[in-house]
Amino acid sequence: MKNISGLALTIIGLLHSLLALVMPGVLGFSGIWQEIIDVGVIDAAKPDSLRIWGYYWCLMSGLIVILFGLLCHWVENQLNASLPWFVSWGLLLVAGFGILLDIDTGFWLILLVAINAIVVSQRGNRSPQSDIEQF
Repeated sequence: MKNISGLALTIIGLLHSLLALVMPGVLGFSGIWQEIIDVGVIDAAKPDSLRIWGYYWCLMSGLIVILFGLLCHWVENQLNASLPWFVSWGLLLVAGFGILLDIDTGFWLILLVAINAIVVSQRGNRSPQSDIEQF
């Protein structure tokens, strides 16, 4: 396994966001853009409009995963390090909880990323800190 967790997370976030933007019906939000326009775009995501609120969080979570994936990619490539244990195991917990609540979910992809990150970190990838400790 390789240090590809950041890249994989970024791709997952991009797919999630693109589906939400271009084909919201695939995610159960058909006609959502018209609903948003009907209530007014500004401050449309309110708890009293659960469909718009749910769509908002669906879209935002994809964008956050993109940013998190880019950060992980930076750690893996610029620092030449594996992801910290709390990130790898945290991804595993989040994916497990997501799968528990909804078996038919994209969290299976996050589970694969988590397993990859755990295996890579267990193999003892070199990190800048380990280089310093050798001196």
